[in-house]
Amino acid sequence: MSAWAGLATAHFAIFTPQQNGGGAELLERLERARLFFEKTGWASRDLNRPLSIMAFGSEKDFDAYRPNPGVFAFYQHTREGDFVLMRSLEPEHYSVVVHEYTHFIVEHSSLKLPLWLNEGVADFYSTLESRQEQVVVGLAPPGREDTLRSHAWIDWQTLTSVDHESPFYRQQDKMLLFYAQSWAFVHLLASDPAYEDKFRGFLTTMSGAPPTAGDPWSATYHKTLIDLGSETEQCVKAKHVESRLVALDIRPGALQSAEVADSSKQTEFALADVQAVNPNGFEEARVRLEMLAAKYPDDPRAEESLGFLAMRAGRKSDAEPHFVRAVKRHSQDPEVLFSLAHLMLARGGSSDEAIDLLQRAIAGNPGYYNALLELGFAAAKSQKFDLAVDSLEKIATPKPEHAFGVSYTLAYCLSELHRNGKARTNAELSLKIASNPRDKQQATELLAYIKHESKDEEVNN
Repeated sequence: MSAWAGLATAHFAIFTPQQNGGGAELLERLERARLFFEKTGWASRDLNRPLSIMAFGSEKDFDAYRPNPGVFAFYQHTREGDFVLMRSLEPEHYSVVVHEYTHFIVEHSSLKLPLWLNEGVADFYSTLESRQEQVVVGLAPPGREDTLRSHAWIDWQTLTSVDHESPFYRQQDKMLLFYAQSWAFVHLLASDPAYEDKFRGFLTTMSGAPPTAGDPWSATYHKTLIDLGSETEQCVKAKHVESRLVALDIRPGALQSAEVADSSKQTEFALADVQAVNPNGFEEARVRLEMLAAKYPDDPRAEESLGFLAMRAGRKSDAEPHFVRAVKRHSQDPEVLFSLAHLMLARGGSSDEAIDLLQRAIAGNPGYYNALLELGFAAAKSQKFDLAVDSLEKIATPKPEHAFGVSYTLAYCLSELHRNGKARTNAELSLKIASNPRDKQQATELLAYIKHESKDEEVNN
């Protein structure tokens, strides 16, 4: 692999093969986009996750990663972080990076949008321009209007049902029309005075909703999908798709950037992790990560990623040795520590060692739900009742599928600690939420035992 160089601000990093260089202009553009999303409420100021852009030097190098032949750049969230991979770092492609950055913003806004809306939103904001104390919003990305005026449009029901396996997302000629039509539709909904005030609420409505869920169009806009689609077509044909000025200052001031230490090493791990999340890239990722594990014997990241790669492939027996080696290399990743403990307990391994791992996971992430739950149950089984109670009581609201187990286990452990008042409260709760005859019988018997113990204590006192 050729040497890479990195340049970073507090929020972004750009990595390129050293012979390419550059990046300061793109960093400034991204900082302006970040300020726009912060000041308009899209992104929280607490979003501290950096975004890294990996710009390749050749089509051949990029081909090894791109999810389908039609894309010039793509956003990918991995365990290593958040990345945009792109063909090259040319100024005419900067709007593509902002498009992918918008996907990053949507990802971390907890919105789960259908594909047309996700791509349309990203396209709509990709052309943001800062002009002194104003922002231009809604400029057409290059070629979008020409595509729409020279092609028959996609049926609206088809457009809103496109998924990642659809020809409209995987075949380049169809992709161009899909992106252009999605952009035009979002442009109408996000900027037309009749609809723009409802757009953010519409995104929330559409988030996570299956394509067949009700009629969000009528519910939000009091119009059908076909009506809104026809209006979009009329605007494009009449050339009424216009940008607008927003009074907002997104100038970032003097840009503070610095070179990234060990850029080539960081790039190696990042690209291996991106390859690992590709459903079709298991073997390539495994080989690459094993090479990195051998090349950097003191770094736990390759073994961590190999463990999770094996887990995603359903190879749990292969995953555990990788997690063991990662921990020996001083991994402090709470997810790694939890996963190793979980696998050990599942096969009947050392509960003491697993409990130690779970405690370390919680130390790194005090609100780690799964680790608190697993620690509570494991400690109860090992008769470490104080530890079990301490762990389970930190779960403020157990998930419905865990609620009975948490309340029942708390009741049992508290009774063993002779804290019968709280034990009885939890036993009564477990009886109340028990959903099958077996759970009801267990809760009834435990509650009767606690009541009996309470009476004995009263007599003895």
